[in-house]
Amino acid sequence: MIKWWSSVCATALAVLAGSTQVMAQQGAEAADAPREVSMLQLFDGAILWGSIVGHDAQTLHIERLDNGGRLRLPWTQLSPALSEQLLDQYGYIDRSGEEVMIEADRYILRDGREIVAATVRDTFEAFWVKTASSTFAVPKLQIKVPPTRVFVSALEIYTREELYKQELTKLEAVLQDPQASNEVKARAHWDLATYCERIYDFAHAVEHYKALGSLAPDFKTNETAAAVARNTTKVALQSQLDALREIDTLRARGRFDDALRQADAFIAGHEDSPLRPDANKKKTQVLKAREQKMRQRVAEAWVRWLPRLLDQKARTPLLTLEAALAYLDEGLGNDLVENVTKEVAKTVSAEATPDLVKRYWSERQLGRWRSANYGQGTWLLGENEARKGLEPEEKEAAPTSETDAARKELEERIKRYLQNQEMVRKAQSPDAQGEEEDREKFWAEYSSGSKSQWMLARYVETSGEFQLRAPGFVNCPDCGGTGVRETVSVRGTLNAGNAQGGGQRQTGGQITLSKCPTCFHIGVFRKVWFR
Repeated sequence: MIKWWSSVCATALAVLAGSTQVMAQQGAEAADAPREVSMLQLFDGAILWGSIVGHDAQTLHIERLDNGGRLRLPWTQLSPALSEQLLDQYGYIDRSGEEVMIEADRYILRDGREIVAATVRDTFEAFWVKTASSTFAVPKLQIKVPPTRVFVSALEIYTREELYKQELTKLEAVLQDPQASNEVKARAHWDLATYCERIYDFAHAVEHYKALGSLAPDFKTNETAAAVARNTTKVALQSQLDALREIDTLRARGRFDDALRQADAFIAGHEDSPLRPDANKKKTQVLKAREQKMRQRVAEAWVRWLPRLLDQKARTPLLTLEAALAYLDEGLGNDLVENVTKEVAKTVSAEATPDLVKRYWSERQLGRWRSANYGQGTWLLGENEARKGLEPEEKEAAPTSETDAARKELEERIKRYLQNQEMVRKAQSPDAQGEEEDREKFWAEYSSGSKSQWMLARYVETSGEFQLRAPGFVNCPDCGGTGVRETVSVRGTLNAGNAQGGGQRQTGGQITLSKCPTCFHIGVFRKVWFR
């Protein structure tokens, strides 16, 4: 992948093109031995047979096989794949900028802070850790979870000088080896120089690229010239390159707003910089990364806050069924958006808004299937709603226009409202005050955990916010799915069993049926699948 400072390389190489062309010409004219013939694919698909006799930042020098003529072929005239391959081979593409990565420890603290550092000492009370700026203690009582191993840029843990000195010892060992040839020593300088580029130490990179030329003048001649030109330019732009690298670091650490502020400051403060286009590209990358993270966090936070809010509501003292249904219709959606927005604003970006959160939720990638149960409270839905989907139903035709879709959505909302009102009406009806059908009495005695699950199932099934699949049903364990209980009267004694059998049966008695007191004649417990 072409690194973000390739525009700098092109600028520097254009300035030095004259000297580079002379070097290439001299190398080409001095070579009288038979040359290797290559098949070169051009941009338009044509094939050119010839020998590569030289190159510079703008052109590839070819000696044609068919007539022996020589031409300078612009890199853009080659196929993109071949052009990139040769530019990389001859050192015109800067791939050395891939930063050195090392393992470090990631600490999550109880106050939400995150520390990424190298652990240098473990004491009874704290971990002593090191970053590029300091060494400090992390008290163990402040750590929320055990540290994990992560890969980070070496420059986050060590300074440039520390990293350079660590690698310099390898070069010194080669230079002091009496058995090492000049080419081996030149290779050691080359390796250290490319390492210096990877740690943004461009001054030392220039130093070692120049040093290898005095040891082995024929070692990577053109590549070395390109590298010297590239790094000489970078030395003059060191502070700007460091600022751009910091933008990448902030983006990688999820500090998107800080990264955007730094990108905007760079663009505003360096109007004439050759790196300004790179800063614009980095700003675009940060914006895309922030949006992706916000979308991910919205989906995660939404499904996490939904049961949490319902648990809080279910523990409200004297919560009536009517109040619970009203909350599902009017309050829960607003509470969800408010809490998710706050979390995303705190953990991802302060730019999070309720409208943005709602849009990202509606456009989310659907995750795994989850479930919610009405449990023993299934009967509160009424028989039709409770058993809906138990038997195959004809599918409604999909809406054919936006108007139809809007009308269908309105009809569904009205239908849900009327269903909720019907449940409330039944709960308050004078005819429904018996123990078996007293909804409010049942609801008041229902556990808070069961209430929370019931409200979750009701919300995901009726809100229109989730994708649903066919509901699941479990037969009532008391009546076996029939909805009724048998009562047998024999010689003044009562022997109870369900309608499918079980219990004690005696002939000669009177059998009566009554509503199952567990499922209230519904026969099944309803389960909802959603995502």
